[in-house]
Amino acid sequence: MMKNLNGVKNPIDGTDPNETTTLRPKLETFDDILPYVGDFGKYQWLLLVALLPYSVAYATLYFSQFFLTLVPQEHWCKIEELVSSNFTQKERVEIGIPKSQDYPYYDRCHRRDLDFFPILNHKDIRSIKWETNKTVDCSEWEYNLTEIPYASIAAELDWVCDQEYLISTAQSIFFCGSIVGGFLFGWIADHKGRIPALMLCNGVGLLASIATASANTFWSFAVCRFLTGLAFDNCINIPLIIVVEYMAVKRRTLVVNVAFGLYFAVGSTVLPWIAYYIANWRFFAYVSAVPMMSVFITPWILPESARWFVAKGRIDKVVQKLRRIAKVNKKSPDTRIYEIFVALDVYRVYGGRVPYIFVERSRSLTMIAFDGHVYSLKLIPSSVFVSFSLACATELPAGLLLTLLLDRWGRRFCGFITLAMTCLFSFAELLLQSIAAKLTMSVLSRFCLNMSANVGLQYAAELLPTPIRTQGVSLIHIFGIIAHSIAPYVVDSAKIWDGLPMMIISIVSLLAAILILFLPETLGRDLPQTLRQGEDFGKDQSFWALPCCKRSDRHRHYRPRQL
Repeated sequence: MMKNLNGVKNPIDGTDPNETTTLRPKLETFDDILPYVGDFGKYQWLLLVALLPYSVAYATLYFSQFFLTLVPQEHWCKIEELVSSNFTQKERVEIGIPKSQDYPYYDRCHRRDLDFFPILNHKDIRSIKWETNKTVDCSEWEYNLTEIPYASIAAELDWVCDQEYLISTAQSIFFCGSIVGGFLFGWIADHKGRIPALMLCNGVGLLASIATASANTFWSFAVCRFLTGLAFDNCINIPLIIVVEYMAVKRRTLVVNVAFGLYFAVGSTVLPWIAYYIANWRFFAYVSAVPMMSVFITPWILPESARWFVAKGRIDKVVQKLRRIAKVNKKSPDTRIYEIFVALDVYRVYGGRVPYIFVERSRSLTMIAFDGHVYSLKLIPSSVFVSFSLACATELPAGLLLTLLLDRWGRRFCGFITLAMTCLFSFAELLLQSIAAKLTMSVLSRFCLNMSANVGLQYAAELLPTPIRTQGVSLIHIFGIIAHSIAPYVVDSAKIWDGLPMMIISIVSLLAAILILFLPETLGRDLPQTLRQGEDFGKDQSFWALPCCKRSDRHRHYRPRQL
């Protein structure tokens, strides 16, 4: 039982009346008590550093399969009679392969229907008169490994021509694994804790990534990638949610942009060159497993979610975390705040609804556009390693710019403007003809998409209430992963019309931009703690209100309505 400064106790509940009128109203949520122990001190900086392995793991999982299945555009029928001779690659193509008007200017799926043995006796191949226009389908292929210096599993198993769909199918299977992982690890995270879910997630990803190197058929590769996909998204969503929950309200933008604008940017920019210099897809698969080894250090670098403890009624654990944060941040708060925090009863969970549909649909459309631009880089006749690295390098400036703008212009406007600009740049890429111009528009589109994707992640972490935050984020990402699965086929639509992929990407970017306008602004507001708060969130906002224009809407904390 507590005493006030004069030694007088409240006769009703034994608390200091001054605490009731001053401290108690200020301690309604975890966001209210966090500043007392430090909401942006050494503890939070350590958490930001701890995000590094998870962001790199996410980048590796996201893009490694692109390089595991990369096939040179210059491939042609393998003709054994010509290969066993002294003909060069160029001569073999000239002798045995029909010409084409499209790059690489020869037929990649057929060869001339000729008896090639007599040709071997000719000294000057240019003097040969072709007497037939008949062609036959290829059974084996050769590849020009000049720009892509290794044969991926797709090249080894000849996933080209009528088998080319296997590359997109394998990518879709990977994302199907992520859908299952979203349900599985999302449930574990909300019922057993964030840390156990994260460790199990990364452990599965580690073993499956190692197993990928042993694949020698499509189905063995597909099974390994499905299991690897279980860890995709969850390997970053869970730690991101934890760090955001321990961060000051006005510093949340920094969390997402450090994770993606810095760590993810570096990881994804370096990844293509790791593949290039290793030049062996099996060794590259082993290397891609390394970031998942964070499973062994997770319990020592990340704390369990305090808000998860609150939602489960384990307030003693929350107080233990708060004391730990205060110690690391060298804070000495009044010890009475812990007791008052324990006495509060504002964490009851009520029924309600949150705006899943707009978050989910805008996220899904953004992912179609994002992945569409990633995969379309192989359609531009330039070094895929250079173009991929250039596109990924935009993550850092995009993150820095978003850090400057997001807390000024708000989440909703930044999401809209970046997606609208993606639409314009993608349409420009469709109209322009030169390779340099197309690559420039592609990089600019990726720059905008990086920002819009980060805004989407910010929304997912901030808009959902604590009791369903991890499962809710997982559900949103599951719909996004369905979009991931569709994206490879969007790029395959280039077989119908070269400009169709960019046309689709332009349309979905515009639709996503419109949908994001219907979300509430979360800038400067406390994270909703209960389902009731999630239902009420944003009802006091005007559709046309912008934080950069109307100061009264900024930094206004949510307060639950009277029951």
